[in-house]
Amino acid sequence: MSKNKYTDEFLIEELQRISTKLGRPPSGLAEYPYKYTVVGRFDSWENTLCMAGLTLYASENEGLEIRARYIREVKEIYRIWGRIPRSRDFEDIQTVKYYFRTLSGLLEAAGMIKKSNGNWEIPKDFLTDSEATNDHK
Repeated sequence: MSKNKYTDEFLIEELQRISTKLGRPPSGLAEYPYKYTVVGRFDSWENTLCMAGLTLYASENEGLEIRARYIREVKEIYRIWGRIPRSRDFEDIQTVKYYFRTLSGLLEAAGMIKKSNGNWEIPKDFLTDSEATNDHK
């Protein structure tokens, strides 16, 4: 592909437009079809995001309502299904990764404790009394 097929300005503006639409930077070719082009042109995905005024992960103070919603979802999944949430339990795991870096980051933010063997421990106070008794089974 010719280096000049798309201008730098077009590539950055398109990245910003898609990021605004998604509420986070795009994560792959399905969301941003020029990813390989910009990585080749600007040396890395992180450099490209920086040029667009974006970051790979949200800052700690960004999206507090969104973070709180995902934490509630973790607790709801555990309450209803009695198991640790999986990536496929979330409509947009890429948004989870944007705000928490990993699914493990979300589980820890929700109050679950990762043990040295990789399993998760659920504290006794993980669900409040009203959450624990409001069972829809």
